[in-house]
Order: sequence, then structure tokens, then C-alpha cells
Amino acid sequence: MKQKIRLMTPGENHRFQLVQAVAFEIAIDYEEEKKKSQTDLETDESCRKIGVFSEDESVLYGCLLYNKYRCRFDGKEMWLGGIGGVATLPEYRRNGIIRTCMNFTLRDMYEQGCAFSFLYPFSMQYYRKFGFEAGNGTHTWTIPFTEFPKKSIEGSVAQIFPGDSLEPLLRVYEKFYEGYNLSSIREKYSPQMEKEDLLKQRRYVFLYRDGAGVPKGFFIYRKKRTPDGAVMDCETTFEARNDFLFLDADAFREMLSFIRSAFGSYYDKIQFAIPADISLSLLVGENIESACEKYYGGMSRVIDVKKALEMCRGQGSGQFYIGIKDDILPENQGVWKISFSEGGENQVVKVSADIEEAADVLLPINEFSALICGDRSAEDIRWMPNVKVYSKEEELRKIFYHKKCFMTELF
Repeated sequence: MKQKIRLMTPGENHRFQLVQAVAFEIAIDYEEEKKKSQTDLETDESCRKIGVFSEDESVLYGCLLYNKYRCRFDGKEMWLGGIGGVATLPEYRRNGIIRTCMNFTLRDMYEQGCAFSFLYPFSMQYYRKFGFEAGNGTHTWTIPFTEFPKKSIEGSVAQIFPGDSLEPLLRVYEKFYEGYNLSSIREKYSPQMEKEDLLKQRRYVFLYRDGAGVPKGFFIYRKKRTPDGAVMDCETTFEARNDFLFLDADAFREMLSFIRSAFGSYYDKIQFAIPADISLSLLVGENIESACEKYYGGMSRVIDVKKALEMCRGQGSGQFYIGIKDDILPENQGVWKISFSEGGENQVVKVSADIEEAADVLLPINEFSALICGDRSAEDIRWMPNVKVYSKEEELRKIFYHKKCFMTELF
């Protein structure tokens, strides 16, 4: 089947939306989408849509989009491409449409200056073929109100109503995630929330300030009914982007204390998701009925190995030869020499395009992505059969060590 792939124009957005609607079985007013496409012709460079067409472009076989986010990595800023909307019309599936789309997209990200990419897969094994690897994961906590702490509020909690400033939420968000690799740097807490009628959606926002009036936490929730009772649902989903953030143990306990006092007659449990590196087990009462479930929601990929190595923070000083295997982006493939020192800039040089050249360690791009982000560490290499260590095994800990890592956007 002959294919033609290219970036889609704003005037073709209705065609993109049609494929999305069919592939994901969602409702669409196609005529309305056509009207929007004819009037909204402004190009948004932060969101790039890629389509695979028939040779004469009469049929759009499949498509995807990626959004560019300004994100953190080892104390520096970089561009990350968040892939979403990966879809093929049913009659054209299993014809390599998505493979064509993904290869084109990764190339486009490289040329657009992205250092990393991220996606939420339907199958992790499938997307490993494109160099993606699972992250450190998320902990979803479900805590009965009976296990909340009983203490007076030492700060204050106030509801945020429509029209109120969301700037305090942004301050908490930026402080909470400032040390997390892949977390996005926001100018607003949520432009989407500013446009939504949360009361109509039955979603509610509360901000906690400490005794000095400093914003230290907030929660956004909606009610979810389950066979076990009413749940205060603070989880972020594509349907409702709720949240539950706190800057320290005191803020966490004070928020739970307020929730128990104000909502104890209306809810039985609270549910929220936080990065997997945060342990709350010592802060949750008896902790007998609480549940903590870990899941792996997303996958990351290094797009530009040179940029990732230049930005990464080594521990102490050292020098390594790292072999990278990348079947899609040949610029990444080869042996890289990295020299680093405490407080200095990393020196990175590609010494050979041949991965058979001598290297201290040889990694497929999947495993390299997980290790350099900090989702995995040198201690995990023993469980990575595709990674080959030839020398300096102990020294690898200076580059590949556990770091806080969490993607904060949905796309």
C-alpha cells in the first residue's frame, strides 16, 4: 500500500479529528469540525500533527500529534515532545501506518530541538520497538477517612471559586516538582482550568496555607461512587485533571485533617496519585485499611543523545565511553565519550559511529533513556540483558543513579 507522510495543516484539522473519532470511538460533529478548520488557520508550532495519506491524499490512513513542552532535566531546561492521538482507521491497520508515523515524528522532534519524548502507550512492548521505556511509575493511594489524623488546623484552607486566581496553585506546583526530571515548566497552573466551569463539572478546588499564609498544598476533586462508598477522587485523568499536592508532611497532615472535619459525613475515602518516590506510609494513621497501588502510566525516550549527555549531572568526576544503539535516529548511534567534573560543564564527543568500537558500556536507546532519566540506576543493569558492561562497572554509578522523575502533563 503506497503511503505519503507529511505535517498536516490547520485547514486539515477536521480530517485529523475524524480519524481520532473513529479510532477511539468518540462523538464528533464532523460538519462543525469542518467549519472550524476553514476559519482557524493559525499554525501552532507547539503542537505538530503528522498524517499518513494515500498517494493522492484523498484518504488519511492514520495520524498522531505531539506537543512541545519546556521541561526539567538534572537542573536544566530542555524541550520534550509529548506524543498523543496515535490512531489508524480500522480498514488500514496492520499496514505499517503507525511505524511510518512514529519514525517521521521522532525525526521531526530531533530537528525541532527536542531532547526527550514521552507517551502513554496502549502496549509498552509495542512502543519499545521505537526506543521508549517505562518510567518509575506512580503511586495511587486510597485512604479511608477513619485513618486521617485528628488534629486542629494550624494554617487555613479556602475554596478557590471560578474567577479566583490560580497563581497560588502554580506556586505549589512549581515548588513540588522543581527537582523532578521530565516535569513541565508552566507559566500557568492550568490554562484549561481557567476556561472550564468547574462547578458545572462538579469539581472543587481547595488551597491550604500554613500559619504564615504561605501556600503549601491544594486538592482538586470530584465525587466518585463505588460499591465501598463515596470516594473523594483527586486523580488526574484525561476526563478530569484533578490533583493533590503538598510541600511537606505538615501540609499533608493538615489537609487530611481539614478534609476529615469538613467532608467526613459525605465521603468514605480519598484517592490521589503522587510520584512513586514519595512514601506516605508513616503519615497515614494505622495504615491498615489504606491501599497503595503502583502503576506505570508512561514511557520516555531520549531524542538527542548528545544533548542528554551534555545536560546530565554526574556525581563527582569521571570519563566514560558509552555505546548507544538507535535504529531510528542514526545521529544517536555510536560510541560517545563523556567527561564530567563537579561543577563543570560536561564534555561530550562522538568518537565513532560504529557501536562495535570499544566502549565501557553498550546500551540500546530504551535502556539508556531509563537510566539517564533516573528511572533506573546502575544497580538495575543486572536485570537488563540487552545492556553489556565491559569495564568501569562500579564507576557507572556516577552517571546512572536514581533521580526523581515524573511527567506532569497528559496529551
